[in-house]
Amino acid sequence: MTKKTTQADNLRMTTLASLLDREFPPREVLVSPWLRSGESVLLWAPTGVGKTMLVNTLALAVAGGGKVAGWEADKPRKVLLVDGEMHIEDLKDRMVLLGDAVEGIDMEAARSNLVILSRQDQGPDTKFPNLADEAGQEGIMGRIRETGAELVILDNFSTLAEVADENEAAAMNPILTFLMRLKQAGVACILVHHSGKSGESYRGSSKLATTFEVIIGLKRLEGHEVDHGAAFEVEWTKYRGKPNAATRNAEMRLDSGEGAEQRVKWSVKAAASTVMMNVVEAVQSGRYRTQKALGEALKLSPVEVTRLKDKAIKGGLISRAAWNECMKVAAEEAEDDSADF
Repeated sequence: MTKKTTQADNLRMTTLASLLDREFPPREVLVSPWLRSGESVLLWAPTGVGKTMLVNTLALAVAGGGKVAGWEADKPRKVLLVDGEMHIEDLKDRMVLLGDAVEGIDMEAARSNLVILSRQDQGPDTKFPNLADEAGQEGIMGRIRETGAELVILDNFSTLAEVADENEAAAMNPILTFLMRLKQAGVACILVHHSGKSGESYRGSSKLATTFEVIIGLKRLEGHEVDHGAAFEVEWTKYRGKPNAATRNAEMRLDSGEGAEQRVKWSVKAAASTVMMNVVEAVQSGRYRTQKALGEALKLSPVEVTRLKDKAIKGGLISRAAWNECMKVAAEEAEDDSADF
């Protein structure tokens, strides 16, 4: 009797000895320092802060090579952008605008490397892939194989995955299965999602977060006038790599350039929360005996130091007594050093 073959028969196993002896090729870095081949990113934000502007810029940067906001794509690569809601003509206008925002981009390479699968570019009777069912997932996987894409950008969850209730953990299973298939294929993914009502986290079940190496939140910057509808604080809510300047919370804006050409540019500065943490860490280091000395070291005015100090104390990052004690210890150590001479 012929034994019936099952999926389990194809499962690969390895001994520890084989694993330790195996040589692995280095994983390609698509966006340095935070996205490598086969990894996935969840990027969430409230409506209207500019998340699509950012992911479209990243799509161009990876497809054409170049730098954005301190992040670098070292060479042009194939990218598949799956867009679930934007009018195709508006998408064209944004790509024209954002090409100028990528430093060092090879636009000719980007023109051929970036492939766009848009719902609004289909006929009225064409069924667009639904990431919550097997047929839809296979449709996207087929396009990935066809294009040779190393990165797929899914913009956005709500328009690409038809689930009954995003808050139900079980509803996330098909999406997680698809993300794991991408990992097995060595394809990187950026999944764009909306924030919840509070704007403090992504919408839906926390189970969605389990498979991502990186989770980035874009939070609204109140009171900021923006030229192109993109201004936000970048908050790294999950990052498995080694933190550095490029993965610290920052404020980003898309601004019109100066001069006749008016080329757009992403401007970046440290987020207020990051600066506040820098102030607290500087005080706790015991190197500064006065707020004036601390401000000079961090290039902050006395007013800014006082404001950040009060905000840190109010937020529970440091107590007023601890602040004063750190300053006192630093002053005493400075006096002891002077006495030695």
